[in-house]
Amino acid sequence: MADTTTAPTTASTAGPTAPAKTPADSRVTLAHIMSEHDTNLYGTIHGGVVMRLIDDAAAAAAGRHADGPAVTASVDGMRFLAPVRAGDLLSVHAELERAGRTSMTASVRVTAERWNASGPAADVATARLTFVAIDAEGRPRPVPALTAGTA
Repeated sequence: MADTTTAPTTASTAGPTAPAKTPADSRVTLAHIMSEHDTNLYGTIHGGVVMRLIDDAAAAAAGRHADGPAVTASVDGMRFLAPVRAGDLLSVHAELERAGRTSMTASVRVTAERWNASGPAADVATARLTFVAIDAEGRPRPVPALTAGTA
C-alpha cells in the first residue's frame, strides 16, 4: 500500500493546486497529564497508552500535510527511553520527515515532566510511523511534496 520512496524530499503528483509544504507546516504537539488509570502492573504508564498518543500525534501531522485523512500503514520504529509515571505531563511532538507520492513518514519525540513543577523535560520515547493519504472511498491519494527548511 505505501510507496517505497525514501528520499527526504520528493516530488509529488498532487497537482498544481497542491503547493509543497515544509516539516513545520505539519508540526503537532499533543499534551496529556497521565493518571493512575494509565498505569501497568509495575506502576508506570502502560506502553500501549504512550503508543496510542504517538499514533494520534503522528496521524494529525500526516493529516495536516495531506490536507485530509491519512491512515497508519506501519510503525517503522519505536523506542522507549525512560518510564513515565502518573502525574507526568506527557508532550508528544510530531512532524513529517518524508513524503512520497501517497505516503508520508512522521517523526515523533515524546517528553515528560511533572505536571506541577518546573524543570527540564526528559525524553521518554521516539518513533517513526508511515501513513497513507486516502480519498473518500479509502483509496490512496497523492500528497503535496515535502521541502526542506521551515515555514
